[in-house]
Amino acid sequence: MSGQVRDAGGRVAGPVPYRSLPRLYARLAGATVRSQLQYRWSFALYALGVFGANGFEFLALLVLLGQAPSLGGWSAAEVALLWGMSTMSFAVAEAFGGGFEKLHMVVRAGAFDQVLARPLPVFFQVMTSQVEAHRAGRLAQGLVAVAFAVSGGSLPAWGAGEVARLLGAVLSGAVIFFATFVIGGAWAFVTVDASEVMNAFTYGGATLACSPLDLLAVPVRRAATWVFPLAFVNYVPALAILHRPDAAGILPLSIDPSGPLATLLVPAVALAYLGVASLAWRAGLRRYQGAGS
Repeated sequence: MSGQVRDAGGRVAGPVPYRSLPRLYARLAGATVRSQLQYRWSFALYALGVFGANGFEFLALLVLLGQAPSLGGWSAAEVALLWGMSTMSFAVAEAFGGGFEKLHMVVRAGAFDQVLARPLPVFFQVMTSQVEAHRAGRLAQGLVAVAFAVSGGSLPAWGAGEVARLLGAVLSGAVIFFATFVIGGAWAFVTVDASEVMNAFTYGGATLACSPLDLLAVPVRRAATWVFPLAFVNYVPALAILHRPDAAGILPLSIDPSGPLATLLVPAVALAYLGVASLAWRAGLRRYQGAGS
């Protein structure tokens, strides 16, 4: 399978084999990471800063929960699990979606025409333009939060099923956050500066997911389920891991959150949302008129 690209003069430059893109991405990402590691102290301090910034948020959450035995019926360990799952998903998505987050600056500077002139798919170029390995600090903080939740002994016993659900939830949540970054990139073709609007959904969504969804107002809860599927980042899979009922009524048709249908619903929603993001990206790219230079 291959696709055609055009050069600066509009001529067909030739097919690009899509099967070679994963290997090319690995080489480009590896080169970017190696260049970042050339300044090891700077890299280490940056990653430590990301870890610390998120650590303060987590400590503030623990202090809050230390003043009360639970938050709407959710214990400190359960909230820590939600926080850790959301943080890990967002860290993975941010590592792949940083180029879409910064795309509005490229378009505004008139440099996007250079992307169109290169013999590679535009989506691939944008995805590989910002590979930030220091985001591993955020991922590490999420792992610490999950370890804190599990090590307390207050959660139900974990087995292979719970670990598999956790890994699947983190990957599905990463797809949802990544799709949101892609939609933000598509929005950059429509408006001059879409950063603040999309930050409300990306970083704001990651923050919102730190709290149990059933504590939110009903309109916000519905929007965070069927408009921006935040509920499927961590809330729905956490119900199965923690053996809790669906008190918020998120799942349709009274689906059992611990059943196989709910397990399949999480990645299905993530892939559907990624499909919507792909359509938005194509629509936004068609609206691009060029820098005029």
